[in-house]
Amino acid sequence: MERSTIKEISIESLEEVNQRKIQENLANWQLGDNPLTEISDAQVDLIYHIKDLIEDYYYGSNKNENTNIDVVLPAKEGLKMPVVHTNQDYIKWMVEAEKQMKVENLSEYLAFYNKLQKQSFECKALLENTQETVTAVEYLYQQYQDVTAKTDTLHNLSEQLMKQQTLLKDKKACLKERLHCFKLYRTLSNNINQHSVSISSDGFMETLDQIDECINYIQLHPNFKEARSYSAKFDNVLSKAVILIKKYFNDVIVNATKQVTDPDNKTNLLTSAEEGESSFSLYYGKFHSAAVKVKPIIKHIEGKMEKHNNYKQLLSDCQQTYFSLRSPVMTDAVAKALIDLKNKHKSDHSVLFRSAGLFIMQVCQDESTCFNYFFTEESEQLNEYFGILCQNLYDMLRPCLIGIYHLEVLTELCGILRSEMLNDQIQSNDTLTKFKEVILQLLEDIEERLVFRTHIFFHNDLKSYQPSPGDLAYPEKLEQMEIITEELAENRTESRSSVTSIESQEVATINAGHVGQFRSYTGNSPADLHGMWYPTVKRTLVCLSRLYCCLDREIFQGLAQEALAICVETIAKAESQISAKKTSMDGRLFQIKHLLILREQIAPFQVDFTVKEVALDFSNIKAAAMGLINNRNNLFTFNSNNALLEFLLEGTPKVKEYLIDSRKEIDKQLKASCEAFISNTTNLIIGPILQWIQKAESFLQIQNNPDGVLYNQEFGKPAVLGRVLSNTRKNIKSKIPEVQRCMQLYLANRETEFILFRPIKINVMNAFVQVESILELAKYSHEDQIIVACPSPEQVNVLISSVSLSTEQDSHSDASSQASNSKTEKNVKQKSASDDTIVET
Repeated sequence: MERSTIKEISIESLEEVNQRKIQENLANWQLGDNPLTEISDAQVDLIYHIKDLIEDYYYGSNKNENTNIDVVLPAKEGLKMPVVHTNQDYIKWMVEAEKQMKVENLSEYLAFYNKLQKQSFECKALLENTQETVTAVEYLYQQYQDVTAKTDTLHNLSEQLMKQQTLLKDKKACLKERLHCFKLYRTLSNNINQHSVSISSDGFMETLDQIDECINYIQLHPNFKEARSYSAKFDNVLSKAVILIKKYFNDVIVNATKQVTDPDNKTNLLTSAEEGESSFSLYYGKFHSAAVKVKPIIKHIEGKMEKHNNYKQLLSDCQQTYFSLRSPVMTDAVAKALIDLKNKHKSDHSVLFRSAGLFIMQVCQDESTCFNYFFTEESEQLNEYFGILCQNLYDMLRPCLIGIYHLEVLTELCGILRSEMLNDQIQSNDTLTKFKEVILQLLEDIEERLVFRTHIFFHNDLKSYQPSPGDLAYPEKLEQMEIITEELAENRTESRSSVTSIESQEVATINAGHVGQFRSYTGNSPADLHGMWYPTVKRTLVCLSRLYCCLDREIFQGLAQEALAICVETIAKAESQISAKKTSMDGRLFQIKHLLILREQIAPFQVDFTVKEVALDFSNIKAAAMGLINNRNNLFTFNSNNALLEFLLEGTPKVKEYLIDSRKEIDKQLKASCEAFISNTTNLIIGPILQWIQKAESFLQIQNNPDGVLYNQEFGKPAVLGRVLSNTRKNIKSKIPEVQRCMQLYLANRETEFILFRPIKINVMNAFVQVESILELAKYSHEDQIIVACPSPEQVNVLISSVSLSTEQDSHSDASSQASNSKTEKNVKQKSASDDTIVET
């Protein structure tokens, strides 16, 4: 099928090509420039004439017919080859053939022409319809314009009507709003009467809100007609509501108070653990139940205090009613409880102060909680109420304070109040403000009493202290305690603190935080181990250790300075008595020992022992008086030389301030005591040599002495000087062990003993060096010096070291001693400055 179809298509295409060529040939038949055949003009005219004849012959009748008539093409199958006999038949056939060919060539164009003609008819009809539609649309547009104009007019009228309607509605709403508060008067008045029984109901609180709104509205619009009269009416309604609330609150509080004060329900606030619940439920449970009834309305009123003064006054009246009924109940109960505490602990003031303070503190906290059952806002009346309760505490404890005479009790009370009643937790509690004020007042009274009793203690127990023979039994009591200590050391299994006295432990508490900061030079002598300090020293340190944590810094400094001055004075008195009964060395060592103890024990006190004292200086009055007497002729002169005026100006006493430092006074006294001990001990050991040196120096100072040379004098003979030196060496061998033994007994500290003994040793060696210098200066012969046999400093050092009890310490100090000896050999008369080292160290 496809092949046959392709063949048919190819045949048809060939025919079309041949037909196109024929048409082109016909078109180019008589082309002017390049015709296919050259025909003359006569031939052309003849051809056109033949054409006209043929057309007239064949188409004459149909030539003028309408060309719009559709041409019906004869089918190709109907054409038959005619028989041609004559020219006419041929022409006829030829004309028909041309006509048929023409029809065939113009068939497509005729079809398109017919289609165009048909569409032209349709376009004409459409144009007519369009014209009609345009005319109708224009008519409708004109009608629309008319309707639009009328509609706009209607809209404008409607908007004006809407504006007028809105304006009228606003006026109506404004009138309704303005008249609302005025119309509510009767309703609110009736509601107040209806809710007079249920004060805490929501309806009553809503009525209060409406009253407030009406009052505020009228106050904002005072220019309204009858605004003043309605304002008075609403104020009257509010006052009526306030009276009802006050009456209702008063009835509730009175009922709760009656339940608490019922004789059948009497219980004490100081109840045991079994009865504590019943006591709390009585004094606080009843009021808690009553608070549930009035709490809503009170809370509502507290939120309205800023809106109207009536609410403030109402809340104040309710609080006053509460405290006027609550205060008598709790005041009597608290007073009774405090009396019971006083009777229970009348012999123990510490327990009394602690239990009473904690009781009042707990009562204040419970009362604050009970007050918060009813009210939310704080009140000054609550603080006044707490002041009444706490005043009972002060009134009960103040008389007890007057009867306390012991410093121990007073200091303990100070510690209780500071640590337990005024700690950080209580200080940050705003509820306990009045309690803190009362405790501070009590604390000030205790401190005042403590200062007063301290002054009495200073006078009676320190300054006026008369030592017993046992207090001055030195060194016997130290030797006895040393024996006891040695016996205990053999079988001792407990710590050293087991044999330390209570007073020593109490004084040691002030050093608890400063153990590693201060260097001890008092050692561990029997006096230290067994608290065998002199009573005034022990009392002074114990007193200061107790006062340190109780009093203010300034007050403590003044008392400490006074106490230390008295203590140093009593030590000096005891030293003089011991020196009179025993030896000067015992007295000085006793004084040095206790001054060292005193200085070491006051070191941890973080205070300044400097006290400023003010005095009047009258030294210039004498000169002013002499000037007045000398210029008595100018007493009444009216110029700058008036003697009386000069006397008043120049003779006025001057105010001078003096700084007294107790530490420096102790150091000064200690230095003086050490110097006296060194001097006395040196005289004890080498007294004859020192006397001989003094005589020799006095003799040598006299130039051209008529008595002759020194070695010719009786005291300066070599034999006499030799005996003096020999006796001195014997004295060194016997006295130095005694001195060191005594120092060990009193001081019991190797370093302190070395510091104190070193100047003595240097003085002894210096004395022998001075003897050698005098021998050389006095020109003793070699034989005389051999007879004198004065030892060298090295020999003296070896001698002292051999008889010394502390050989180890001396061996460590040989180098420094030899250096000192070489220095003293250069300058014999130069005094050693090591005395000052004692105090500085």
